[in-house]
Amino acid sequence: MRGPNKKLTPFGKLVVKSLADRDMTKAELAAEIRVAPQYLSYILNGTRSGDKYLPAIIAALNLDPKTVTRTTVA
Repeated sequence: MRGPNKKLTPFGKLVVKSLADRDMTKAELAAEIRVAPQYLSYILNGTRSGDKYLPAIIAALNLDPKTVTRTTVA
């Protein structure tokens, strides 16, 4: 049985949009940055900060680091 769905953080929304634009799945991104798919989900919904993996996510999706910083800063 699954727990309640968590809302995506602004960073999570940006990542999901970028994945859709690239026709890529979360599982593929998780494999590329070498984390478990569940841990990637934790990063995207804010359960975990994922600071160690943010540069890898940004690089894998060719995101502008300045955009990511502005998007994720509260």
